[in-house]
Amino acid sequence: MESKILIVDDIPKNIQMAMNILKNEGYKMFYAKSGEMALKLVNEHNFDLILLDIIMPDMNGFDVCAKLKNDEKTKNIPIIFLSGKDSSSDIEQAYESGGIDYVVKPFITIELITKANSYVRLKQLEDKFASL
Repeated sequence: MESKILIVDDIPKNIQMAMNILKNEGYKMFYAKSGEMALKLVNEHNFDLILLDIIMPDMNGFDVCAKLKNDEKTKNIPIIFLSGKDSSSDIEQAYESGGIDYVVKPFITIELITKANSYVRLKQLEDKFASL
């Protein structure tokens, strides 16, 4: 089964950059330009990973993450925050809202690939274990 990754960012250039980095990893890629759009897509697809920006106009990434983690259907989707913000308070808030990891923009290609691959594999193993 093809693994699905959702990239959420209000800046198309950032979405394209993440997609370009992950394009050769064999994932089916989806994107959303807002928190609301992301929540809608999450209800339509079973994602193995979400890459989530923090600063967005309608709903910030912390709020999107908290909503996903408070929903029984989506609470187990790993969320990696992607942000240009690198203060310790932002990073702490990302983890407190339910994020599993944090990558600072501009991305280090191998870091994003390695983390994405690791968390997708972890999610697949959790899903497999849960179905036993």
